[in-house]
Amino acid sequence: MKATTLPVPSGVEDRDVRVQGIRTRVFEVDPHNNATPLILLHGGGVDSALVSFGSALVALGQRRRVIAPDLPGYGETEFPESEFSIPWYGDWVEDLRDSYGFDRVDLGGLSLGGWITLEMAIGHPAVVRRIVAINPGGITEEFKFMRTAEWVANHPWVAHRINGLSVSLGRRLVRMQLRASLGIKQASALTDELVDAVIVSGKRPHAGEAFAATQRWAFSVGPGALSLVSRLPQIGAKTLIIAGRNDRLVPVADSIRASQLVPDGGVLVLESCGHWLVRECPTEFVRAVDQFLDTA
Repeated sequence: MKATTLPVPSGVEDRDVRVQGIRTRVFEVDPHNNATPLILLHGGGVDSALVSFGSALVALGQRRRVIAPDLPGYGETEFPESEFSIPWYGDWVEDLRDSYGFDRVDLGGLSLGGWITLEMAIGHPAVVRRIVAINPGGITEEFKFMRTAEWVANHPWVAHRINGLSVSLGRRLVRMQLRASLGIKQASALTDELVDAVIVSGKRPHAGEAFAATQRWAFSVGPGALSLVSRLPQIGAKTLIIAGRNDRLVPVADSIRASQLVPDGGVLVLESCGHWLVRECPTEFVRAVDQFLDTA
């Protein structure tokens, strides 16, 4: 594969905006109605807005304006000088909202993006109407191979080599790796187009570096940074946590517990999905989000 950018789905507009002085790529669908805008945040690793959400942007954009940025350090957005902490990302999303002039927004996020949405709801409650956290980070207090993850995060050259190797193996092996690491049971979800998108993202100059920096920040601060669990009762926005039963990164039990800690929280478990449920169960995902955001 020689492509260096990802194809933009028909019906999605892409453009660059400035947020905190950072050139930011945003992907938008605007049906020009009065519904509360939805900002969608992608996951970590070598992810991006198009890799996380793809054509789901078009489906969700039928009912409301949808804005999905490539977060700083990811995709087509600049790689800035930053510690890439979760509070910093939360403030950055708030500045993105303000740059559009929106009074209030709905927020959705997958994995790392879900972690940021929860942080945003805690740190900027006045501007958040509803939250959709999809297999969110920040709700698991302990996870397997924590010491290994910390060591790799603190040795960036190792993380860079791992990312480079993982996307140089070709479609077949990348597909196998994604199925194993994310708990994807539905092989049809990993189309050649999607696998190629992962490979393109993994070959970017700073691929994986922003996520490793976020991990270093969290490990350096301590348990209070790795988990939002003790702060979840502070969330005032109505919140839906969508979990994949087969998720191997965020245990479904943690998603259920998190939904119970948020005062106005609920949980939906999709039985046939893993971590990447937006891609694995797109119809169920879009239906759940529309129903939740449309309900008075």
